[in-house]
Amino acid sequence: MPTSINFRSAHATPASGRENNSRGETYSDVVVVGAGIVGLTNALQFAKRGLTVTLVDNVESRKDSYKVGESFLVFTSAFLRTVGELDRFISEESFIKLGVWFTAGAEHKTEFSGTTEWAVNADPHPPHYLFDHAPDKKWFRCMFLDMQIARPDAEAAMRDAVRRHPGIRFLDDVRVEAIDLAETDAPHRLTLAGDKYPSPLEAGWVMDCSGRNRLLARKLDHRAERQEMDDGFQTSAAWGQFSHVDDAKFDERWTALLASGQRTPRDLYTVHLWGVGYWIWVIRLSQNRISVGVTFDLRRTPVEGTLREQFWALIRRHPVLDGIIGEETLLEFQAYRQVQHWTDRFVSAKRYAMAGDAGSIIDAYYSQGIALALVSSWHIANVMERQVKTGEIDDAYIGRINEATRQDWAMMRNMVREKYTPAIEDSRFFLLSHILDMAIFWCMGSTRAKLTHWLVRTEGHSDRETPALERLRRDVERRLFYSRSPYWLGLSPERVQRLQRFLQGRIAERARWRQRHGIVPPPLKSVLSVTAPLPRIWRLPFARTGQVLDISARDLVQPAAQRPAGTATWFDHLPIPINTKLDWVIRLRPLGLLACFAFGYVYDAADTSRRKLLMRLSRKNAGKSSPLSTDLTNNAGGSRA
Repeated sequence: MPTSINFRSAHATPASGRENNSRGETYSDVVVVGAGIVGLTNALQFAKRGLTVTLVDNVESRKDSYKVGESFLVFTSAFLRTVGELDRFISEESFIKLGVWFTAGAEHKTEFSGTTEWAVNADPHPPHYLFDHAPDKKWFRCMFLDMQIARPDAEAAMRDAVRRHPGIRFLDDVRVEAIDLAETDAPHRLTLAGDKYPSPLEAGWVMDCSGRNRLLARKLDHRAERQEMDDGFQTSAAWGQFSHVDDAKFDERWTALLASGQRTPRDLYTVHLWGVGYWIWVIRLSQNRISVGVTFDLRRTPVEGTLREQFWALIRRHPVLDGIIGEETLLEFQAYRQVQHWTDRFVSAKRYAMAGDAGSIIDAYYSQGIALALVSSWHIANVMERQVKTGEIDDAYIGRINEATRQDWAMMRNMVREKYTPAIEDSRFFLLSHILDMAIFWCMGSTRAKLTHWLVRTEGHSDRETPALERLRRDVERRLFYSRSPYWLGLSPERVQRLQRFLQGRIAERARWRQRHGIVPPPLKSVLSVTAPLPRIWRLPFARTGQVLDISARDLVQPAAQRPAGTATWFDHLPIPINTKLDWVIRLRPLGLLACFAFGYVYDAADTSRRKLLMRLSRKNAGKSSPLSTDLTNNAGGSRA
């Protein structure tokens, strides 16, 4: 039976201000609906802010699930290692992740040679000189150490933490049947199914973490995608978790040779394999398990049939996966027919909020679903805490959260939409699109460093704040959004999002023009890292047909003594402390990467315009021998197919 949700007018004791909170055990400052990883994090977060919490989910009757297997970016890790109390679990029981690896052009190939590849290495795992020099090891783990986690195991550890916390009442054997939201400042009421808990719960706030059930968004008409999805872009996702996958499954083909001469195993990264209209993820997990999934544009369905048949049809396009997974080692299979949805409200002055899939989800690309869920949850916790403790609703902050978070989700959609088109096969588009994405992520790097400092110092407990940490939190509240980075020079979140969409659209249009006219740029390769953030984009004009152009970045922090013989420069020998250099990189890499994108964008525009002009002139000289046509096909940067 679906959950019913109604607004009611009532006159009762206000649910605002701590002086009014002497109620019975059925009352909580906040009721969290849903005990997945987002709900569990929120329950712990609210309790650490001094709020009384009831967490409701029928966990006991739910069958065990392997779920998707999470490739966490460090943004997520910071919340889970502190608020979620998973620092030991993530460090000791998860699979070390070296970074993220993106490949286009591997379809129907038995190896990766000749493909276009973009990777970000994030491997300062100890033993490493950066970790050795870090003054605060936990801050360093939260900022830089990526891991792959088995989500059910992580959730089990978090449920234990929830049960231990004296401020949380965990009802793990019942579901919410009805929610009555008060129109006034009276408590909300939640009716539970069955007769085990006959008295309704009362709450100052309701936090919906019910996942794709979307209790509040469905009933309160916040499903913005129903009015706004006007471009026909919707995706399906299907994935499985497989057993018996160890190092021996990944042969020499999976080893990449870096520009530095080092060799790195691609399988220890989160691998993304692109084709037209779809991509595949490969995530190795602990206990010799692996998560492999596909996401595809519904307008480009791979074959007729079930999602399971479509999953295997796409997997078979990549022979590099042969012998790694199969039906015989499949532990669990899951799928969503329609992945994308988004909400127009994340928190309301009427004292309800939603996070995770209960609000918005666009794509598994970049693992931003849980990252944005935890960021918005942190903002929502600030709003709730102040209202409960002071009785005041911060309308300006609520407006900022809703506006900026909505634009952040639109930016996530902008990042992937053009990648599902044929443009993904154009190496120049593949490179520039990912550079722009990474610039957006890294533009929040300094703000994320401040947030991580706050999280590590407080572990999420607001009563541990010093005056300096309180000022830090206020500063982070204004900037902790992709669309409100200080690097955007005061542009509104919507204008930032629209500019990003325009730029992605323009480079995609040029790529598709090249494809229509048989122009194939040479394959490109670029590997960045925490300390090597800037691809050598100025090499683009020197690309040559039939050769892979490596524009990987140079490390800006590594000490001269640790570099290969003869490669250190004068800068590497300067007596600058390692941590000072690292701080410079974090602060300056967004500007550097934006400059790299700007150079690549201008070069791409100029080169494409030149080719169009040459083509028009060539047509005028049709039937004549013209050197222009020779230049069109043989000049640097592309060949005719």
